[in-house]
Amino acid sequence: MLKLLKRLVLLLVALIVLVPAAFWGWAQWRERLPVEALMPQNGMLIATGEGRMHVSLWGPEGGTPVVMTHGMAAWGGLWGPTAEALAGRGYRVIAVDLPPFGFSDRQDGDYSRIRQARRINALAAAMNLRNYLMVGHSYGGGVALEAALGDAAGERRLAGLVLVCAVVNLLAEGESEAPKAAPALLTVPIVSDALVAGTIGNPLLTATLARRFMHRKEGLTARDVEILQRPMARRGNGKAMLAWLTQFLAEDDAPLSRHAEKVRQLAVPVSLVWGEEDMVTPIAGGEALAAEINPRAFFRLKGIGHMPQLEDRDGFAGVLLDALDALPGHDGGPSEGVGELRGTHDAAPQ
Repeated sequence: MLKLLKRLVLLLVALIVLVPAAFWGWAQWRERLPVEALMPQNGMLIATGEGRMHVSLWGPEGGTPVVMTHGMAAWGGLWGPTAEALAGRGYRVIAVDLPPFGFSDRQDGDYSRIRQARRINALAAAMNLRNYLMVGHSYGGGVALEAALGDAAGERRLAGLVLVCAVVNLLAEGESEAPKAAPALLTVPIVSDALVAGTIGNPLLTATLARRFMHRKEGLTARDVEILQRPMARRGNGKAMLAWLTQFLAEDDAPLSRHAEKVRQLAVPVSLVWGEEDMVTPIAGGEALAAEINPRAFFRLKGIGHMPQLEDRDGFAGVLLDALDALPGHDGGPSEGVGELRGTHDAAPQ
C-alpha cells in the first residue's frame, strides 16, 4: 500500500512538472511567425511616433472615422460584425490593436495605460484624423478615456467617445493608490512562462477563458475563437503577454483617467453602454463614471454581460449606432474627418 502511494505521489509530481513544461514547449514551437504572415486582408500597419500600429479597416474612406479599441487578449479583428454594421451606415471603422495584443509593434514593452493612450493619439496624428469618434471596450475603454483626456490637452482631434463596459477603476476625488506588487508567481521566469503558456497563451483554453467574460456564453462562435487565437503564433507572444499582465495587475493611480476630478473635466461628449449582467466591470462602475461625466446617453443592456458585441451582435450594433448618434453632429456618412493619410502603410500579404 505504501509503495502504491509513493508511486501515485511521484506520478502527481511528474504531471505537475511535465504538463506545464509541455505547454511551454508547444508555445516555443508555435510562436515563430512575423506579423506580416498573420495580418488579416483588411489590416494595415501605420507608422507613428510610437511605432507601427496595426489597424483593421471597414467602410468608405470618406466616412466619419470611428477608432475602436478592444479588451484584454483581443485585437481589432474581433470587432468584425459590429464594424460591418457601422460601415453599412457610412462610418469609416479603424479598429486598432493595442500592443502586445494583435499585430502592432511591441517596441520597449511599456504597456501602461498612459503609454497606450499616447499610441492612440499618435495613430490619430499619423492618419491625420480630425473630428473623429472613438469606441473603447473593456480594457480598451480605460485606454480610450485616457487618450481622450490627453487629446483635450493637445490637438483636439477627437469629437466624441463611446465607452462599452470600460475598465476604468475610477478613484474618488482626493483618493490615491500606490503601485501594487505583481503576484509572486509572475516574478519567477520559468514558472511565469509556463503559467502563461498554459492559460492565456494556450489555444486549448481560448474558448473556455473567453466564455468566463460572458453572460450569454452561447454567443461565442468558432470564428470568434479562431480570431482570438490568430496572434498566438506571433513571435514572442507568450513573453509579451506576461509583461502586459504584470503591468496591468500592478497599475497605480498615475493615469488621469483614474481620477474623478480629471475625468470630470473631459471636454468631449460621451455615451456609455453597459451590460447589466457584466461581472467583470459591474454596471455600478458605469454609474460612478456617469456621475462624473454626465453622458449624452447611457444604454443599459438587459441580460447582457461584459462582451455585448458577441453576446447579442445585432442588438449591440443597433445600440452602438444609437450611442454614436447621441453624440452631437455625427450620424455616419461623408465627413471632413479624414485628411490625407500620412506615414507608412503596409498592406497585408494575404
